[in-house]
Amino acid sequence: MGDGRRRREAVSLARQGLLIAKRAAKRRRTRSASFEDERAVVFVHGFMAAGAVFDPIRDRVEQELRLPTSTVTYGSYKRFETIVDALEKHIAESPARRVSLVGHSLGGLVCRWMVQHVSSSRVDRLITLATPHGGTRAARFAPGRLGAALRPGSELLRALGDRPVEVPHLAVVAGQDRMVTPPASAAQVEGADVVWIDDMGHNSMLFDDRVHRLVVDRLR
Repeated sequence: MGDGRRRREAVSLARQGLLIAKRAAKRRRTRSASFEDERAVVFVHGFMAAGAVFDPIRDRVEQELRLPTSTVTYGSYKRFETIVDALEKHIAESPARRVSLVGHSLGGLVCRWMVQHVSSSRVDRLITLATPHGGTRAARFAPGRLGAALRPGSELLRALGDRPVEVPHLAVVAGQDRMVTPPASAAQVEGADVVWIDDMGHNSMLFDDRVHRLVVDRLR
């Protein structure tokens, strides 16, 4: 990764921190789903992050598509099953008839599990951003049960590999990803439409206009 890309990743990490702090200080105002809404979009963040990191892309979705959006936020030391339960409850409480799921990093695995092992009856599509579908060697440094689940060959990843994703799935790969190693892991999912962005990093993906356009176009 060149110096420019390292700086972009560092700036993206700092921006995530600012968004999380801003959300904590002031509750985000957003459109809420109503019974008239055909669809809602639910975002699930990655390991050691929070829902606020999606605020820029949620703004884009709400402005261009007029769709209500929301996030599922979880602590990084929760069990994977607990996070899935929170997502299931969030979807169940949405009055929208259909729900589209967007997950970054670990959040993409949470969304996949929801579709493959819980229920896909209301989920109409799935978008995963820099998600380690095949695991990541970088997870050997990650603490706790969630970190272990991200390691190649984990029980979680084996269970996900046992079933196909039965809704349309876009998987976006960050070619310069240093959190998902190798980056090709983000493409290791059967039946997905895979888009590689060669000069993209793991965190800068959240703030890049090309990724925002991909997400909006897939949700359109």
